[in-house]
Amino acid sequence: MTLDDKMVAAYRRDGFLMLPPGTLPDGVLDDIRNAVPRVMDQEGPHRILERDGTTVRSVYGPHQTDPVLSKVVRLPVLVEAAKQLIGDDVYVHQSKINVKASFTGDQWEWHQDYINWLRADAIQRPDLVNVAVFLDEVNEFNGPLTFIPGSHRNGLLAGTDSDGMPVGYEDAPSWVSTLTANEKFQLDHAVIESEARRGGLVSAKGPAGSVLMFHANVLHASGPNLSPFRRAVLLLVYNGVGNAPLEVANPRPAFLAEREIAAL
Repeated sequence: MTLDDKMVAAYRRDGFLMLPPGTLPDGVLDDIRNAVPRVMDQEGPHRILERDGTTVRSVYGPHQTDPVLSKVVRLPVLVEAAKQLIGDDVYVHQSKINVKASFTGDQWEWHQDYINWLRADAIQRPDLVNVAVFLDEVNEFNGPLTFIPGSHRNGLLAGTDSDGMPVGYEDAPSWVSTLTANEKFQLDHAVIESEARRGGLVSAKGPAGSVLMFHANVLHASGPNLSPFRRAVLLLVYNGVGNAPLEVANPRPAFLAEREIAAL
């Protein structure tokens, strides 16, 4: 789709934008939801569990293996909007399905996404766009994404790179430390408070099928799922082909960081 001037201005100002209802073509939501069980059932290092060791937290790289999701990332309505915001042809740097299971789905602490892509993948500019497709209704009870509007305009904020692995993941590969409830790059609470007092807090809520776009540097978090209802989201990270990762000594797996760059 083509974003109008007001939509682009809102994204630039706030760092996030909920697209109009009906953005997804008919039938796409059902196709994605039907794909979720088979994606979640595929064991491997791309599937991350919660700290309880049994509940699925995230599945990475589903567009690389599932034919339905491979088509979804190429939907013109998503690709064209990402191209418009980035100002370049795009590819998918990362995809994932985040699942907050009823009662047991854990939090995501306050963070900026770009710090991980800069330090782990050597992407030099924060010109990436996250696209979140709500697979379930997202409400105040099941752990919605919460943003600090405008926080992306301050660039990378001061934080601490925590050493070691989070509790419950001690034997996992080092790259898992960026995927758990305990963020590897942690922001001081005083920084978060200062940003929140300036910009406020906004939670992104909506029915299944809603499409949300947000900037790689906007501060965001989500609480645990306290409800008896699942909260699943398909997340696609579009990056400009001119902003591709540079070479690194120990590249992350392809399901976390695509290095075969081809414009969609």
